[in-house]
Amino acid sequence: MRIEQSPEFQIHLQNLRSKEPLFLETIYNVGNGHLGVRDSNPLQGNNPDYIGSPGLFINGFFDYNNVSYGEKYTGYPENDQVINRLLDPRYIRIKVANEDSATDHFVVDIVDKNLDMQTGLLHEMFSVTTPENRNFNLVVESFASLSKQNVYGIRYSIIPTNFDEDVEIIKLHNYVNQMTHQQNEDMRVSQSVGQMQLDFIPDNGQPSYLVTTFRSQQGIILTFQANENYAPDPKIDYFKDDNNQYGYRSKYFAKRGSQKNFEFLFAIGNIHPLVNARMYADQYLSSLNNYIRDTTFESELLASAQVWQTFWLHSDVQIDGDPQSQLCLRFNLFELNQSAGRDEKTSIPAKGLTGNGYGGHFFWDTEIFMLPFFIYTQPDLARKLLMFRYHTLHVAQQQASEFGLSKGAMYAWRTINGYESSSYWLAGMAQFHINADIAFAVDQYYTITGDEAFFQNYGYEIIVETARFWMQYGNFATINGKKQFVINRVTGPDEYSALVNNNYFTNLMAQYNIRLAVKYAHAFKGVDDVLSHLNLSEAEVTKMQEAADLMYLPYNKEKNVKIQYQGFEQLPDMHIDQIDQSQFPLLLHYHPLMLYRYRVNKQADTIMADILFPKGNTLEQLQADYDFYEPITTHDSSLSKAMYAIAASRAGRKKQAYNFFTQAVRTDLMDLHHNTQNGIHAGSLGAAWEGVVYGFARVVNNAKHFSLEPKLPAAWNMIRFKLRLRRTEVLFTIYQNEVQVELMHGKACEIYVYDKKVAVDSSHPKESCRYEVR
Repeated sequence: MRIEQSPEFQIHLQNLRSKEPLFLETIYNVGNGHLGVRDSNPLQGNNPDYIGSPGLFINGFFDYNNVSYGEKYTGYPENDQVINRLLDPRYIRIKVANEDSATDHFVVDIVDKNLDMQTGLLHEMFSVTTPENRNFNLVVESFASLSKQNVYGIRYSIIPTNFDEDVEIIKLHNYVNQMTHQQNEDMRVSQSVGQMQLDFIPDNGQPSYLVTTFRSQQGIILTFQANENYAPDPKIDYFKDDNNQYGYRSKYFAKRGSQKNFEFLFAIGNIHPLVNARMYADQYLSSLNNYIRDTTFESELLASAQVWQTFWLHSDVQIDGDPQSQLCLRFNLFELNQSAGRDEKTSIPAKGLTGNGYGGHFFWDTEIFMLPFFIYTQPDLARKLLMFRYHTLHVAQQQASEFGLSKGAMYAWRTINGYESSSYWLAGMAQFHINADIAFAVDQYYTITGDEAFFQNYGYEIIVETARFWMQYGNFATINGKKQFVINRVTGPDEYSALVNNNYFTNLMAQYNIRLAVKYAHAFKGVDDVLSHLNLSEAEVTKMQEAADLMYLPYNKEKNVKIQYQGFEQLPDMHIDQIDQSQFPLLLHYHPLMLYRYRVNKQADTIMADILFPKGNTLEQLQADYDFYEPITTHDSSLSKAMYAIAASRAGRKKQAYNFFTQAVRTDLMDLHHNTQNGIHAGSLGAAWEGVVYGFARVVNNAKHFSLEPKLPAAWNMIRFKLRLRRTEVLFTIYQNEVQVELMHGKACEIYVYDKKVAVDSSHPKESCRYEVR
């Protein structure tokens, strides 16, 4: 039985621009932060006859591959972490008379697909034809539970259309190291996979597995059960074959037009050290069985759907007047929620849990582009994502020490377990701004939520240790006769400029990072445990204050423009408007050194400084920065256009803001970068939300003064969204010239709309304010 919901939350196959199979595998994935399953051909499995890229991905379950260098120097990563591609839980083997899908090529045609984002249910129909022209419809329904993070459910329905024959279904997963059949020369797509071993766990009454990795020494337990009560006729039998492999089978006589249903629930375990996984396999398995014992596909789906309903209640963004952007934005929020780790041991991979692109690594994308959405709508989840950084702080400190610094923490640019996994350090480790990005996110979380326990016990330590990194890596120098604090040999967000001196964004973020350490050191002066635990002396704080005050920020007074880095103005322009479109993205067609010598940007860099620190910029400054950098930016990164949408909106370039936003929000659902087949662009998903909230609503929150300065696109009649400000939830409804503010729950609060105060409390929960765009 399908659960019908609002059409505005449906992703129908007929409405998609592309029907390319690998693209559909990504779009119709299901996940829950712990696990993700690509939407593969259900008959593929490890069959080499089918073209596809199926797989089950477990957040944080990875293996190592050796990194080979032509010339290897001290401190280079020894290994490249890569997320594992496990067995495909969608796979089913079907026999019709004397034909077997495992050995005979059944033609599988897609008839229909629909993803219901309100419930998380994926509903599909395939038309399957055997070599002897027997045809049947195969209906597949699946979901990844938000109610129980370890549960994945799948239901099959078989409907013969032109035969009356014996049919047998076999549900057996006897492989790992999932075979895929796609080639890609894009270096951003990981071609390597982790190597695993699968062992059947015998005598459990249902198929159960221990999956272990070779080099990372991890292990997980998987098991699944058939719901025999749902379809006692035909009976689903548990079996063991001659190779001691365990599975389910059911055989019955099928009549044309009849329908038989088979449903299975998987329990997919947590990650354990290999020794523990082997030693305590029985205990872990018993715990897993509790998730799927005495329940049904329908019961678990309904429980999960209720969690999805709660998610949309607090996190939905409504756009009136732009139905395509509305659908795309909801898809983005849906995918963000499916991708976020919820165990404090994982974060959000750059491709979510929809593929092994970028190796399944965590980047700065989480803290800068995705975390704000969770801070404002699901603060408990945001806290868990930040706790991943706290739990890997000791690794960051170790890496700083091995790097040659006596103090501080140096977070990995890309990682799964906290250790650096980027072998190309020019565009990897050298992006030291990630240390300040994480500190910035900690402060944003604390400012918006007021979570004192987190900040005192965990967050402030991150701020102090990252500030110490800057004090160690930077130095005082004399520039134009003036003492300055400089940070040389870094790579900023723009990866077409590497190893530069005094990148504006990096220096500004470092300055803020150091100022946070100083600011809260004064605030915690009477709280001895906090400062003494960190061995933070008054002398060290004084030195930090001096460094922050003297931070060098390159600036051209004649042009009134922030300069990306020292020497940037000396580079020749690349004239990107004269380059053939087939040559983009440039990183696939130009040697990095060729790109480094030109004044060309891959993505927003200095512009990010204007976005993250909106106060203190005049309109003239914003316009000057925007007009200088936008023409030299290729937007080869999916993160770029959403940022430029915000920058354009704040600079009063309404038409350009809307154009950039519509492209950014449609990145995946419309496949604008032509690589969604490799997985979603998780950072872009969050950046699109920021485009609405920070760009068009122009939300600014500095704890003392929450304000909105809306500039809606002309095509939009209204936007509506909820934000949580400390322990208060507020609903904002923004029209072209009016803002309505409604207190949903919590204490009284004050909102400023273009400096006009709007106060709401329990006795007057709803107020409105008219405004004029400035």
